[in-house]
Amino acid sequence: MSGPRVLVAGASIAGPALAHWLRRRGAEVTVVERAPELRPGGQAVDARGVAKEVIGRMGLDAAVRAACTDTAGAHTVDADGQVLETFRADDDGGDGFIADIEILRGDLSQVLYDDTRDGVEYIFGDRIAELAQEADGVDVVFAGGDRRRFDLVVGADGLHSELRAMVFGPHERFLRHLGHVLAFYSVPNEFGLDRWLLEYQDQESGSSALLRPIQDASRAMAMFYFASADSADFDVDYRDVAAQKRLLRERMAGLGWLAPDILAHLDDTPDFYLDQVAQVVMDRWSSGRVGLLGDAAFSSSPMSGQGTGLALVGAYLLAGELAAAEWDPDTGFARYEARMRSFVEANQEIGRLNARSRDVPGPDAEPRPDFTSEWFTELVGRAINGIELPDYAGAPDSAAPAGSPITSSAKP
Repeated sequence: MSGPRVLVAGASIAGPALAHWLRRRGAEVTVVERAPELRPGGQAVDARGVAKEVIGRMGLDAAVRAACTDTAGAHTVDADGQVLETFRADDDGGDGFIADIEILRGDLSQVLYDDTRDGVEYIFGDRIAELAQEADGVDVVFAGGDRRRFDLVVGADGLHSELRAMVFGPHERFLRHLGHVLAFYSVPNEFGLDRWLLEYQDQESGSSALLRPIQDASRAMAMFYFASADSADFDVDYRDVAAQKRLLRERMAGLGWLAPDILAHLDDTPDFYLDQVAQVVMDRWSSGRVGLLGDAAFSSSPMSGQGTGLALVGAYLLAGELAAAEWDPDTGFARYEARMRSFVEANQEIGRLNARSRDVPGPDAEPRPDFTSEWFTELVGRAINGIELPDYAGAPDSAAPAGSPITSSAKP
């Protein structure tokens, strides 16, 4: 008897991580991704604490570490490039501001895809167009015209999740704007960057410019933050790249340090990204046979530094709880949410506090958080290690792919 058929929307990090665990628990997994191939590059993401344990249980520690950025630490600098403060990658046992597992989002996605591609069906260049739930399954119509039936569907398609909007309601109901916009893109490493991240923050505007190393020493990753009072102030479509670049130039005009030199490469970069810094807050992450994972369910924002950790831990727990519940969606989804909720809330609080620390001081501004206080140290501990990873001894677990290899409709 074959295992349950599960459709996962999204092939970034949460989706392939979930596919890994679902496959090991005996499910037949299909991952659909609207992009024509895996997206390369992207922001550097971190794994700390319990997320490192999940990577180890996946058997991927060596592969992930081999693809890491090998960042030694971070310097905050003034407009003249003078170092103000230093953070090292080995601070706090490798779980500090710069984690010892730091990897470009696209590189981690590639590791997870390579791990699952022979036992999971990947469909690139397509998406879920229609979905209808029944008592014993979910009928799905893909934009490409294919019609199929699945036992469960999981949305792991990011902050602007189309599946979430389709099943749970419009984005505005769940997105919480944190008052900032983030942009990043790769540039030639003409700045002498050597294993150290550099960050400059203008105290008057709150805007920041960063340069960080990547594995390809001939290039670097540039990042910008700037204030945006609320979501209404940020009215650029997240898919309109030309408009986003115009906005970034306007908001970064006059910013000091190396900002003009970094902006000079804006038009020829291959991997530009810009979006509001936002969280997703939902009362429930499931409805019937449809569930959500990662940023689609509980984005903590880049300000938390823990989005990848939440995705990896959530994938482990979601697959484990569904299998332990013998694939009953009501029981499995409920237990997954119960285990994850406080962990998510701690990480979202970290994101909100870090966003507030970048706010421009003013008469009506809230006081900046005291990151040296005992309560903040306790919060960080809960955000990094404050969740149990059951061993799911009663659930199937095979390190080998479930069933014979499946040929993807398209592969990068």
